[in-house]
Amino acid sequence: MRLAIFGGTGRVGRHAVELAVAQGHAVSALVRSAEHEPAGPGVRWIAGDVTNPASVEEVLRGAEAVLSSLGAPSLERPGTILADGMRTITSVMRRLGVRRIIAVAGAGVLDAPAGGLVHDQAGFPAAFRAISEQHAGTWAALRESRLDWTLVCTPNQVSGAQPQRVRAQADQLPAGGTEIAVEDIAAFMLGQLSDTRFLARRVGLTW
Repeated sequence: MRLAIFGGTGRVGRHAVELAVAQGHAVSALVRSAEHEPAGPGVRWIAGDVTNPASVEEVLRGAEAVLSSLGAPSLERPGTILADGMRTITSVMRRLGVRRIIAVAGAGVLDAPAGGLVHDQAGFPAAFRAISEQHAGTWAALRESRLDWTLVCTPNQVSGAQPQRVRAQADQLPAGGTEIAVEDIAAFMLGQLSDTRFLARRVGLTW
């Protein structure tokens, strides 16, 4: 499959790129500047800005599906790149006729067991409030796009795959979940290319 990947140099994204290439997918990926382009074969790296439609179109041209694990400058001051970037990606996808997108967000935008969103509950860490609002913007952009989207929502991201422990649940985080490996997130995202269980849904992913 021909894949377009955004956020491919981040913690989740680099594993998604490596796994996609290992699985035989043809990958085009966006990088902020040519001097930050990772080494290694099998990927067409394109330097550009995810909020620039021309850059996004170059990455998406010929793609059959999209993976996005966009990151922000910081937790406390994430800016608007996540929500704005997703709006740009989905707009160009619609124009080019690309339907499938799997993206990543934090667990704050999942449904809380008592009602409302997790990030609206008392006790939600203040340090994660700003970034979670951007993740909510990502979710809104996906909903408004009417594309075939899945938003993978995770708690604390750590390193070290443990695929036998992975649990997934639509719209809520599985009970007791507190962390998940970036490698397992990437593998789950690739798996969603052929899995229709979570179309147009958030999915809580954790150990």
